[in-house]
Amino acid sequence: MIIRPCEESDLNTLCAIEKACFKSHQWNYKQFQYELLENQFANIFVIEEGKVFGFIDFWILFEKGEIARIAIIPQLQNKGIGNILLNDALKRMIEQNVISFSLEVRVSNEAAIRLYEKNGFSKKLIKKGYYQDGEDAYLMLKEIGEING
Repeated sequence: MIIRPCEESDLNTLCAIEKACFKSHQWNYKQFQYELLENQFANIFVIEEGKVFGFIDFWILFEKGEIARIAIIPQLQNKGIGNILLNDALKRMIEQNVISFSLEVRVSNEAAIRLYEKNGFSKKLIKKGYYQDGEDAYLMLKEIGEING
């Protein structure tokens, strides 16, 4: 498996993965394109083995990192690939002096919640009606403290 920066030629594949993984609140091509080309805080990495089968989008804002999106094609979910992508992203953020990480996750997404808790994230609050369909989200945080130069 290779984890590499996303390229513009990957965007159609990311849209297909998005459609396969999320029933609602799907990002479209223009949203991914904006993240890749215009959002100075965004970092998109893809994971591939012959072809791209997953991605993570995270933002770095000074000492804070935010996981914006993570998706693995359904056939390969629950095989540890999300964990590999998440840990790679956390490592990359730490290299950029990030000391706290956040994300939102659907309260019904038990597999994702387990993944995040396994990696040191904890539920901090519930965001009522966060998603377009009215479902609540957990705000989850992980802090590692100050990084000494």
